[in-house]
Amino acid sequence: MFLCRSVVVFIAIIVSFIECYSQDTITYKLSSSSLVNQFASENKTYSALKVQDRPRIDGSLDDACWITANWDDRFIQQQPLQAEKPSQITKVAILFDAEYLYVGVKCYDNDPEHIRSILSRRDEYSGDMVGIALDSYADNRTAFEFDVTAAGQKIDLMHLGAQEADYNWDAIWEGKTNVSIEDSLWTAELRIPFSQLRFAKADEQVWGLHVWRYIDRLDEEDHWKLIPVDAPATVYLFGELNGIKDINSKRKVELLPYGNVKYSPNTELKEKWKYGAGLDGKIGLTSDFTVDFTINPDFGQVEADPSILTLNTYEVFYDEKRPFFLEGNNVLNYATGRDLLFYSRRIGHAPSYEPDLNDGETLSMPDNTSILGAIKLTGKSKKGLSIGFMNSLTANETATVYGENSETDYAAEPLTNYLVGRIKKDFNKGNTVLGGMITSVNRNINDSLLNFLPSSSLTGGLDFVHNWKKRKYFVDMKTFASNVKGSEDAISSLQLASQHYFQRPDADHLEYDASKTNLAGHGGAIKGGKRSGKFRAIGSFSWRSPGIDLNDIGYMYQADFLEESVELKYLVNKPKGIMRNYWLRLTQTADWSYGGEMTKQEIGSHAYVRFKNLWNVHLNLERDYDIFDTRELRGGPILYKEPTWDGEIFIQSNGSKNLFTGFGSRYIAGDDHISKRSINTFYLLWRLGKNLSISSKTIYQTNVDYHQYAGKVKLPDSEVGYIVGQVNQKTLVSTLRLEYFITPEVSIQYYASPYASIGQYENFRRVNVGDSRNLDERYIPIAGVLADDIYTFTEDESTSYRMYNPDFNFKEFNSNLVARWEFRAGSTFYFVWNRTVSDYQRGYDPSIGNVFGDIFGAESQNVFMLKFTYWFSL
Repeated sequence: MFLCRSVVVFIAIIVSFIECYSQDTITYKLSSSSLVNQFASENKTYSALKVQDRPRIDGSLDDACWITANWDDRFIQQQPLQAEKPSQITKVAILFDAEYLYVGVKCYDNDPEHIRSILSRRDEYSGDMVGIALDSYADNRTAFEFDVTAAGQKIDLMHLGAQEADYNWDAIWEGKTNVSIEDSLWTAELRIPFSQLRFAKADEQVWGLHVWRYIDRLDEEDHWKLIPVDAPATVYLFGELNGIKDINSKRKVELLPYGNVKYSPNTELKEKWKYGAGLDGKIGLTSDFTVDFTINPDFGQVEADPSILTLNTYEVFYDEKRPFFLEGNNVLNYATGRDLLFYSRRIGHAPSYEPDLNDGETLSMPDNTSILGAIKLTGKSKKGLSIGFMNSLTANETATVYGENSETDYAAEPLTNYLVGRIKKDFNKGNTVLGGMITSVNRNINDSLLNFLPSSSLTGGLDFVHNWKKRKYFVDMKTFASNVKGSEDAISSLQLASQHYFQRPDADHLEYDASKTNLAGHGGAIKGGKRSGKFRAIGSFSWRSPGIDLNDIGYMYQADFLEESVELKYLVNKPKGIMRNYWLRLTQTADWSYGGEMTKQEIGSHAYVRFKNLWNVHLNLERDYDIFDTRELRGGPILYKEPTWDGEIFIQSNGSKNLFTGFGSRYIAGDDHISKRSINTFYLLWRLGKNLSISSKTIYQTNVDYHQYAGKVKLPDSEVGYIVGQVNQKTLVSTLRLEYFITPEVSIQYYASPYASIGQYENFRRVNVGDSRNLDERYIPIAGVLADDIYTFTEDESTSYRMYNPDFNFKEFNSNLVARWEFRAGSTFYFVWNRTVSDYQRGYDPSIGNVFGDIFGAESQNVFMLKFTYWFSL
């Protein structure tokens, strides 16, 4: 009933907004500068010319078609001197034939010796650059962007609306450059297949157009059609590209098969060699709708996920890197705060059940669940209707335990089907968007070992975005619900899980029910305000009921909360004195449980200044108070923690120099005068010429937490006792990257990340009255004796209990050496050497340096891989 009422109210609000604020976006009046408003409001157009003879893509622009092209030099400066004449001349020309769009850019420079031509990884901004963005949907919200650096490295991304972008999107296209010091310019030549764009069928295509140039040494950005620095969104301010006629709107079939071979010399298993093959494919149904499919997709990635050891209860979020799941992600995205209704890394995750081993036994099980196949339909119609659909089937997996003379199989993961559906409709020239989403997971559980898994889950959500007053103001609303079904064991496990904690003894709004076979809940968020101009203000309110659960196919940080926040920001982009630009921000946040228990309040001030020498500094100061932690005791009662001060400073040097550094420190101090935390960061990037760069980032943390959960014990009266201690933790993590580029297509990259963390507990106490602000009332001090890694605590003659020693010593090392050759567009050969060390031990080593140093001599797992991908179209 709640959900039904919510939907009715939700739709009523939407209709009211559309009726009251429907308008055209014609002029720009958000800047205090009349020149900025004039250039941003200009209806600038460019007419592309059709060619018969295709240019050779080499970056030189010496083909005959470029000589007769329509070169346009009407660029304007966006930064640092907005709406002023650029310091350098830039010219752009656009051509096309039935299959491709061709873009030529001439970047003149009166100091050609200092043109910054730097090779780097794909999708990494470095040196001088040019780019073109195409709103081929003509929806004023989304666009496809293709950029190229002066060194010839490609960058591509997808604009998702407002200021959001997806840099994981990789298209198949060509871009070449040529630097000519003698002619005082560098040139770029791009060939973009129409098959990589999405557009509606029409006699003449009329698209949004944005062309830009970046001059690294000056930190200057010039636009063909000005998009102001403080604009609330980008795509709706694009210029217009017209004249494109008689192009091939029929989408091709694109195939990307792969094959790999892996050798693991250190494994204890019999199979040291593994072979894999699979296929990613794309079928263009129309010019605006595409079907993607995959069979046995590859899980290989250049870099391992970062090492993290957390002492809290929250799941770590990792980015998606598999091509199939990145394609069309803008349509399937439904995010609210830290949560996602669709988190694609759930598909193909590590098997859920891992059997325990006895002495002398070894285990063989896959690292990931096999994806038997997946299919996805995404696209957007000419009338602004976006549709996304994905279905994936993963295999049942088996874990095999080998004894001296035995071999036993255990069910590790059931056959599972994942389904995601998404629909969105644009109104009012993209100013208003109404959408919905549904997801489901269904597992075929036929082994009692897997009864702890839900048998099915269903989630659904509605979302609404509206902009008005030339997108100066906005409102963004979402509401969603979930229902998870399974055995009593599965739903009991879900209720007891860290995102719920239904077993909390002091929460009147929570009730753990071991007989339940389903868990349902709802959530949502309302956000709105003013997001352009010098002064900005945004407010939000979000909630999650105790029973909401998105984690079968989504990502949910926590259920059972209400949160309100306000952000005020003052931003100045005009250079003045020694400052190039700066902003000041004030924030306020208040959190409650869904039952109304105050859990935290926070106020903060934040500042950023960028100087004319291109150095910058960040300053943050926050005050957290009324901290009543509902998660610290892992399902136990609420725990009060003293207020904290949180201060941070971070300084960065001029990023256009060959030597670039960043360094900073963050310090958090508790009012208990014991808890404190420091985080010290140092970053270095050293470019040794055009082809070679070395970068490193080192973080050293110390953490003293007087209220850290240590364990729970059974008291003589059969009640549960919750033990906290003062943890003294030190963490040292470093990341090293060495990158050598022979050409933009041929490179050798080395990535290494050692991680070490040690922790020692002392000052153990049992929680007495967890929500008391008085330390003496909150805790009962207890003395413990440690023997054989077990603490024995004695409170009095009749009360004693035991607990494992929570001290820890953790070290991990991940490294990758990757040689890469993209021998043709979309087709790549890789050689990869992966080395992994991971070791967790109870006990404490007082020297973080010793633990960190021991990483390099520890026993490691090595994997050598050859991988080959070949892209072609039919």
